[in-house]
Amino acid sequence: MMQPEINISDSAIDYLTHVSAQEGNSDLRIGVTNPGTSLSQCFITFNSEQQAEDKILKYSGFTLAYEERLSLFIDGLDVHYSKNRMGGRLRIKAPNIKHMPELPEDASLHLKAASVLESYVNPALAEHQGGVVVDRTEGNRVFLKFGGNCLGCGNAEKTLTEFVETTLKEHLPEIEAVSEVTKH
Repeated sequence: MMQPEINISDSAIDYLTHVSAQEGNSDLRIGVTNPGTSLSQCFITFNSEQQAEDKILKYSGFTLAYEERLSLFIDGLDVHYSKNRMGGRLRIKAPNIKHMPELPEDASLHLKAASVLESYVNPALAEHQGGVVVDRTEGNRVFLKFGGNCLGCGNAEKTLTEFVETTLKEHLPEIEAVSEVTKH
């Protein structure tokens, strides 16, 4: 997997070092929710549990971890801190976060399923102001979360079984089961 280009300004390094010292935790993590989708968000948080597949960047005063599978999405990440009247603002720009790249052969089932949803399912659901994202995967089972007008829709179950599940299994035959975790 590629090494992402990450640019953290000197002012951001100073700020993150200061915050880490205040909190007594110098382990930080770059996180991404719903990578490769229009709902993607990038954030930096304190890292409580490192994973075996984490990549670690070392700075003076803190370390910054990220999941290797997120490399394609955080490539080009730019972190900057600027002072203002309220104290300051940490700005995180991730230009590739909402773009689903061509996935490598060894991409996780989570990313493959998210790619299929973004390419084939969500454009149709968007016509009804709805959408679906991968909540998690367990083995070859995919758990989905619906949003927008899909919440409370009388056709949600039919959409799941006749459209979403069929489309996912058509493109990813290794999927054994598709379940919904949304609270309607």
